[in-house]
Amino acid sequence: MWIICAGVSVAFCIAAWIMALKNSKKTVWASACSLSFVALTLLMQYRMVLNWVNNEDWSALMDVVPSMFPILCGYVIVLILANIFPVIKTKAFT
Repeated sequence: MWIICAGVSVAFCIAAWIMALKNSKKTVWASACSLSFVALTLLMQYRMVLNWVNNEDWSALMDVVPSMFPILCGYVIVLILANIFPVIKTKAFT
Protein backbone atom coordinates (compact mmCIF):
# COMPACT_ATOMS: atom_id res chain seq x y z
CA MET A 1 0.00 0.00 0.00
CA TRP A 2 2.83 2.40 0.75
CA ILE A 3 4.19 1.89 -2.76
CA ILE A 4 0.85 3.01 -4.22
CA CYS A 5 0.83 6.13 -2.02
CA ALA A 6 4.40 6.90 -3.09
CA GLY A 7 3.47 6.55 -6.76
CA VAL A 8 0.44 8.81 -6.35
CA SER A 9 2.56 11.46 -4.62
CA VAL A 10 5.07 11.41 -7.47
CA ALA A 11 2.21 11.64 -10.00
CA PHE A 12 0.77 14.69 -8.22
CA CYS A 13 4.24 16.26 -8.12
CA ILE A 14 4.63 15.79 -11.87
CA ALA A 15 1.13 17.22 -12.38
CA ALA A 16 2.08 20.25 -10.28
CA TRP A 17 5.15 20.86 -12.44
CA ILE A 18 3.07 20.63 -15.61
CA MET A 19 0.46 22.99 -14.16
CA ALA A 20 3.19 25.42 -13.09
CA LEU A 21 4.60 25.49 -16.60
CA LYS A 22 1.10 26.22 -17.94
CA ASN A 23 0.56 28.91 -15.24
CA SER A 24 -2.48 27.14 -13.81
CA LYS A 25 -4.02 28.42 -10.60
CA LYS A 26 -4.53 24.87 -9.31
CA THR A 27 -0.81 24.17 -9.02
CA VAL A 28 -0.87 24.67 -5.25
CA TRP A 29 -3.59 22.03 -4.90
CA ALA A 30 -1.55 19.46 -6.81
CA SER A 31 1.50 20.22 -4.65
CA ALA A 32 -0.59 19.94 -1.50
CA CYS A 33 -1.96 16.59 -2.64
CA SER A 34 1.56 15.42 -3.41
CA LEU A 35 2.79 16.34 0.06
CA SER A 36 -0.29 14.75 1.63
CA PHE A 37 0.49 11.48 -0.10
CA VAL A 38 4.09 11.77 1.08
CA ALA A 39 2.73 11.85 4.63
CA LEU A 40 0.44 8.89 3.89
CA THR A 41 3.41 6.96 2.50
CA LEU A 42 5.33 7.49 5.72
CA LEU A 43 2.30 6.43 7.78
CA MET A 44 1.86 3.27 5.71
CA GLN A 45 5.53 2.44 6.14
CA TYR A 46 5.20 2.98 9.89
CA ARG A 47 2.14 0.73 9.92
CA MET A 48 4.08 -2.03 8.17
CA VAL A 49 6.88 -1.80 10.74
CA LEU A 50 4.32 -1.77 13.57
CA ASN A 51 2.78 -4.98 12.23
CA TRP A 52 6.22 -6.62 12.20
CA VAL A 53 6.79 -5.54 15.81
CA ASN A 54 3.38 -6.88 16.86
CA ASN A 55 4.14 -10.19 15.12
CA GLU A 56 7.63 -10.19 16.63
CA ASP A 57 9.21 -10.57 13.18
CA TRP A 58 12.60 -9.27 14.25
CA SER A 59 14.44 -10.58 11.19
CA ALA A 60 12.20 -8.51 8.87
CA LEU A 61 12.85 -5.44 10.98
CA MET A 62 16.62 -5.96 10.95
CA ASP A 63 16.61 -6.53 7.18
CA VAL A 64 14.30 -3.76 6.00
CA VAL A 65 14.36 -0.85 8.45
CA PRO A 66 18.07 0.08 8.18
CA SER A 67 17.89 0.24 4.38
CA MET A 68 14.47 1.91 4.15
CA PHE A 69 15.27 4.82 6.45
CA PRO A 70 17.73 6.59 4.09
CA ILE A 71 15.50 5.82 1.11
CA LEU A 72 12.45 7.35 2.80
CA CYS A 73 14.48 10.37 3.97
CA GLY A 74 15.67 10.96 0.41
CA TYR A 75 12.15 10.49 -0.95
CA VAL A 76 10.72 13.06 1.47
CA ILE A 77 13.49 15.62 0.87
CA VAL A 78 13.33 15.29 -2.92
CA LEU A 79 9.55 15.63 -3.06
CA ILE A 80 9.47 18.59 -0.69
CA LEU A 81 12.08 20.38 -2.79
CA ALA A 82 10.34 19.38 -6.02
CA ASN A 83 7.05 20.83 -4.76
CA ILE A 84 8.57 24.14 -3.71
CA PHE A 85 9.22 25.34 -7.29
CA PRO A 86 5.63 25.06 -8.59
CA VAL A 87 4.23 26.81 -5.52
CA ILE A 88 6.76 29.66 -5.69
CA LYS A 89 6.21 30.02 -9.44
CA THR A 90 2.45 30.19 -8.96
CA LYS A 91 2.68 32.69 -6.10
CA ALA A 92 5.04 34.90 -8.12
CA PHE A 93 2.43 35.37 -10.84
CA THR A 94 -0.50 36.15 -8.54
